[in-house]
This record gives sequence, structure tokens and C-alpha cells, in this order.
Amino acid sequence: MNDWAKVLQHTKRRVNPYNFATWFRPTRLKGTDNRRLLIRVPTPLYKKRLTETYGELLRAVLQEVGLSGIQLEFLCSEPESPAPPPILDVTNAHKAFKDFILHQNKHVTIEMIQKRVGWYFGVFPPDLKLRGGSKAIVLPRQVAMYLVKQLTSASLPKIGREFGGKHHTTVLSAIKKIEARRRTDIDLDRTIGKLADSLT
Repeated sequence: MNDWAKVLQHTKRRVNPYNFATWFRPTRLKGTDNRRLLIRVPTPLYKKRLTETYGELLRAVLQEVGLSGIQLEFLCSEPESPAPPPILDVTNAHKAFKDFILHQNKHVTIEMIQKRVGWYFGVFPPDLKLRGGSKAIVLPRQVAMYLVKQLTSASLPKIGREFGGKHHTTVLSAIKKIEARRRTDIDLDRTIGKLADSLT
């Protein structure tokens, strides 16, 4: 068993099966280089998720399996996205999204959105309905509520009911937060666009 296989074996015990299947199973050991494990991942998104979301967990697992001095380096064949322009043209971005909404598929459901957002962010769709929750749940839930409002005719009270009985003011607050973040967070704006495209 190679070193990365050992890391995966121990990680599997500490991550829920859905997240493990999504983020860890597609990885492969490419080789070793000067006390580094070179890990092949499918896309830049995997590299980001494994580094930012699971970085601390992986460091703990490396220590657990006796590889505390080893560094992980994630490599992907797909090129990184080119750097975005420094200023986001908010007017055009919102106009494009509104135009997209006008031509949307009318059969998009709340459940479809919850499943797609859950898959993208690596959380179980039922977790999006929990009261409270960790930071890892809050953003996906806000994004899902925002997409439901944009892509369906559901009212704020109905959206609240579908997300664990949230009050309609909580739903409105979540939607406004995402609207505000889309103006300044280019990565999030792009993510929401991709999710919307994939749902219609």
C-alpha cells in the first residue's frame, strides 16, 4: 500500500461517505519528490477544496500514519482559470443573469437545487435544512436559497419551509447577502452562474 493509499484509508474513517466519494476517491498518487507526495486531482476545484477545506484534517492524518514531515502537493491536468479582471462589471453581470432567468427552464425544483448545490459544495442535501450549522453549511444553504428564489416561483415562506422551517425574513436576509457578495466575490459569482447553467 502506497503512502497516499494509507492517508486515504485513515481519512475515510473521519469524513462522511458522500464527501469522501466526491473529493478523495478520484485522487491518485502521481509520485514522490523531496519529501512531498504529488497527488493527481481532476480539476482546480479539487485542489482548492482539498487544500482549504480538508487541509488541517489531512495534516492530522499524515501525522497519524507517521508521515508528519511530508508535504502534499495537488496537481491537475486542467489549467487554472485565468485571473479575472480587477474590476467586475456588475451591471453587465446582473443583466446577463436576469436575461438567463427570463429564459430558464420552468421545471427546476427546490429539491433539484438542493441536490446540485449540496453536491457542488460537498454537503448532504438534508444538511441544508438543519437549523444553525457550521460555516461549511451556511454558505451552501444561502446559495441554494438564492438560486431557488431566482430559478423558481417559490415564495419566501415556502423557501423557508423547504430549508428546515426558516422564517421568511431569514430567507430574505440570506438572499440579500448572496446578492451583495456576488458584486465583490468574482469566484462566488462565477460559481453561482455555473450552478444555474447546470440546472437549466
